[in-house]
Amino acid sequence: MTKLDIQHPTPDSQVSPTILLVGVGGLGGVILELLAREEWIGRIVAADRDAERGTARCNLARIGATAQGHTPDIRFMRLDLNERDAVSDTIDSIEPDLILSTASMLTWWLPDLLPESQAARIKAAGFGVWLPVHLTLSMKLMEAVRDSGYEGHTLTAPFPDVVNCILGKVDLAPTCGIGNLDEIVPKLQILAGRRLNVVPHELLVTLVAHHALEPLAFGEPAGERPPYFVRIELHGRDVTADVGADELIFEPYPLPAGPDTHFLTAGSALRLVRAFFSEPESYLHVPAPGGLPGGYPVYVSREGIRLALIEGLSPEDAVDINERSHAFDGIHHIEEDGTAEFCSENAAILREEFGYDCKRLTPGEAEARAGELIMRFKDYARKHGANI
Repeated sequence: MTKLDIQHPTPDSQVSPTILLVGVGGLGGVILELLAREEWIGRIVAADRDAERGTARCNLARIGATAQGHTPDIRFMRLDLNERDAVSDTIDSIEPDLILSTASMLTWWLPDLLPESQAARIKAAGFGVWLPVHLTLSMKLMEAVRDSGYEGHTLTAPFPDVVNCILGKVDLAPTCGIGNLDEIVPKLQILAGRRLNVVPHELLVTLVAHHALEPLAFGEPAGERPPYFVRIELHGRDVTADVGADELIFEPYPLPAGPDTHFLTAGSALRLVRAFFSEPESYLHVPAPGGLPGGYPVYVSREGIRLALIEGLSPEDAVDINERSHAFDGIHHIEEDGTAEFCSENAAILREEFGYDCKRLTPGEAEARAGELIMRFKDYARKHGANI
């Protein structure tokens, strides 16, 4: 395998795929800008419930790409994931080669807008307590995908390490998620490359890790750390111990807060999209392939996606690492029917702060619970003078 195969999948020059991008808010808007500058893409259909925002986003991507010498075929279509039959019909009419969704009911970084003490308290509850706002629309999308005749790949952004695991238990798993552990990999390549005085892309990183690890990898303090597996190789030689890989994961590497990090996630997503239209296989990392919990190294190509076998770590042990990591995001257990049981201390924070009491969440309750959670959070924000 060459460095090119590992890091820079190159789409077949003969392909001109249609990509359906669902959701063009913060992250979706950045992904749209990057897709617009990819000359191998035939057509981009950007879909959003907000027609005014979606049209403006498409105009911006189109004119920006044109200014750089590209001529993308970008079309906007209003799409409301709450309208299941209409979404299914739309998928059938567009006949996309790949669907990428960023749709969620609440932006993940909004708690950062609270006053410092309240923000710290809410963030202490962990990311998992926000599960219903991330699960609801991905589940609606996958129900519509199942209803349609679509047989291509579907990639989802909202909390895939847990959301897609739940969807897998109700036979609605997307192909995989985007971002998360794949955003830690380049950090390791950069820092290990500095220690060995080599180009980062000469290093092959193998990482099994959950979303819960990423905040700690980029500066959030923690006591106990979630489990993970890491190996770093240089031209086939294991240099994990030489570079101190365990130290590198947690070495300070500050990033800007909030939506600025969308560029990192979008870059990771673009590389993954390229791989699905490329040969030979590319070695990448993705969260929740096939509905598995957490993230894994995989091989991706036009033929699809498959788990990479890891010497010294069985697939069962890799899954166990990520199942044990759920608790570090505030989720105690996910049952076989997709019901999520939250860690009591995490659920207690939202109950004490704004009266949201949710110890368990079944997939069927997600939408109603999401509506309640958003209402209570916005009331709490107003009470503390934050404009959410």
